[in-house]
Amino acid sequence: MLWDVDHTLVDVDGLGREAYDLAFLRRHGRPITHQPPMAGRTDRAIAHDVLRLNGAPTGEDDLEGLRAAAETAFDELAHLLPVRGRALPGAVAAVATTPGVQSVLTGNLRRIAEVKLGPFGLVEHLDLDAGAYGWSHAVRANLVDIARGAARQRYERSFDGRRTVLVGDTPLDVEAALLTGAGVVAVATGRYTGEELQAAGAHVVLPDLSDTVGVGDAIEKAAKG
Repeated sequence: MLWDVDHTLVDVDGLGREAYDLAFLRRHGRPITHQPPMAGRTDRAIAHDVLRLNGAPTGEDDLEGLRAAAETAFDELAHLLPVRGRALPGAVAAVATTPGVQSVLTGNLRRIAEVKLGPFGLVEHLDLDAGAYGWSHAVRANLVDIARGAARQRYERSFDGRRTVLVGDTPLDVEAALLTGAGVVAVATGRYTGEELQAAGAHVVLPDLSDTVGVGDAIEKAAKG
């Protein structure tokens, strides 16, 4: 099981974007004036576009500098998570009751993902070393096999095909699963409607995670094909 983080398990009220705004300001001495889209995208892709759209160099050293600055900025903003952030309805129960190996497949940097999940009782149910994070590749679909490889190494068994199921809230989550032969449950808890997620090809679409039994049934259906 690979859970998306933002708008699937938690809502952190834009703190991730604020961290990038602060990181860019510190690195370049001026504010971001052109914001790239973020929903469903990896932090590597977002960081590249932040630099490109705002007239900054996009070399690997520039990307790494922005990454490090964003991690630092998010750590500084983390005290706001209990006030501005929340676990989405049913998220804790869904993760707590889902059997098998569970981790995350997220566009977030690992450090930021851990900090986002920490205050809401989610980390204890997840093996974060068996997941994949948004600095490993700019294309989200390529994170699926990275996570499979990490899980295979840790558990010494295969997670090919629909032995892997993704849960996420964007068409890019759906695309990542379809391109890699995984199952996918889409939840309409972000900016996309259930109809849009269905049209993207999700195997199952849920309005949210609040029906714990229904979430389990949806995961089982997505796994079976």
